[in-house]
Amino acid sequence: MSDLSGKPDYRGPATLTFESPPAEFEVQIDLRGHSQPIDGVFRWYGRVRPHEALQGFMEAAGSSRKGRLSTDSGDVPVLVSDVDLWGRYRLQGTGMPPYPLEPDVDPDGEAETAATSSPQTRALDRAAALLEPEFRADADTTDGYVELLGGTPAPSPTTASKAMNNPLVASIYEKLWRPAGVAMMGVGGLSMSAERAKAVADLRLSGAMSVLDVASGPGNFTKYLSDQLSGDGIALGFDISEQMIRRAVRDNRGPHAAYMRGDAQSLPFANNTFDAVCCYAALYLMPNPLTVVDELIRVLRPGGRIAIMTSYGRSAAPVKSILGAVSGHIGIRMFDKNQFTSIFETHGMTEIEQEVRGLAQFVSATNAR
Repeated sequence: MSDLSGKPDYRGPATLTFESPPAEFEVQIDLRGHSQPIDGVFRWYGRVRPHEALQGFMEAAGSSRKGRLSTDSGDVPVLVSDVDLWGRYRLQGTGMPPYPLEPDVDPDGEAETAATSSPQTRALDRAAALLEPEFRADADTTDGYVELLGGTPAPSPTTASKAMNNPLVASIYEKLWRPAGVAMMGVGGLSMSAERAKAVADLRLSGAMSVLDVASGPGNFTKYLSDQLSGDGIALGFDISEQMIRRAVRDNRGPHAAYMRGDAQSLPFANNTFDAVCCYAALYLMPNPLTVVDELIRVLRPGGRIAIMTSYGRSAAPVKSILGAVSGHIGIRMFDKNQFTSIFETHGMTEIEQEVRGLAQFVSATNAR
């Protein structure tokens, strides 16, 4: 679903027409738009309110149809597709939208459209600007985040990965799913609020830093990190799950928070791009976690900080055996205590710190190179 939280740029009546087969519908729509930072093209999108006759037409004619959308302000081509659970079809188009763009005035006195001047849009622009040029050509920001996978579904080889790509899990993640995971980490595990505060301290966040949060889920953690930044600071939530990213855009955008969907095994950034990088409560779900850690280190600038929180398998043989059997069944890895400290040492990192809490380990370090 497109991001239509808050007040749309246009909400009201419209006429939706199709040529083949010919049809015309009087509908109610919600639209929003922005200039895409990759190519400067204005893209608008939204939903048509539930309409029984339109639904019948779409079901008979096909799930994706090109037509025209008319309002009192304009008549433009439109693509109609993707019905949601409430019977609302997605609308999207490029160029001048079928509603007026009201100019705003920035602090320097230059006029710009309201669609391109919001703090959230500027944060998205800064996030897209971090991409290497070869990735910018295929990036899409139509739905309020940077899409690098062309809408391709995330792979779900395990029970755990299937859950992370489930829209229900995305909707309850922060209130139910994540707390349950914290509880499973055992006595001595940190609460979510303490976990976030520790991340801020370990990453030494402040000012106009650029921060990469890999496996950001629905964005609650990313948004908290972003609240510690100022100026042109940006916390970029990066995740492969479309359901999680869409939830993040809906609930956790901000003037210093933006989101990107891609594969963390091959991050689309140049070496030494970020001032801080982190991955909390996710490495144990990934098929190639050590590749992801290497990528995090690669994009971290000299003097920057890395922080991870992941599982700890314990060293006692009976406990380790039981944990291995259970975690392996659902697709969760248990890591040894020296797994990540050794990696950081191999990369020449300094100020390596580790804290073990229950079945969780927190490891941070400074990139000395």
